[in-house]
Amino acid sequence: MAESVAAARQEVANSRLAAEAELDEIADAARAAVDIPSKLRREPLKYGGLGAGAVFLAIGGPKRLFKAVEKRAFPKRHVRSLTPKEVERSIEHLPEEDRAEVRAHLDRDFAAYLRREHPKHEPNARRSLWGTYDTAMAIIGAAAARELARRFFAPPGDRRVQPRKGPPAGEDGLGL
Repeated sequence: MAESVAAARQEVANSRLAAEAELDEIADAARAAVDIPSKLRREPLKYGGLGAGAVFLAIGGPKRLFKAVEKRAFPKRHVRSLTPKEVERSIEHLPEEDRAEVRAHLDRDFAAYLRREHPKHEPNARRSLWGTYDTAMAIIGAAAARELARRFFAPPGDRRVQPRKGPPAGEDGLGL
């Protein structure tokens, strides 16, 4: 009986030491995962690219890029200002510091008017394309950004934590 109690205590002590060692490994891996400056020093292109890609996706870069290309390819589809030319000429008579604020205020008011008076737009291929793009990129972009962030914060290869192996089947791990 005394031997089994001593063996159980020794097993508990060994388990505590193993848990402490595992916690130390996890803490080292966590420190390595968030030690971005050392990652950038070691592999600047890889981690710089991962970080830039994640930020690009997070701020909606692909859609902004495609919209800019569309503006360049089809400039007549994009109106630069909502105010008519006569109103623009009147704004030119205002002091320089007030012009931008007045233009922005008029554009906002006119846009609000259009939303109230013409709430529905006619369906067309362009709207359908952008609607499909938004739906697809919401799914794909989120997955890609998540993967880039996972790779960015992953511990380096030499500090990866190995999955803990449990006791063999049929044993309770206490040696009893």
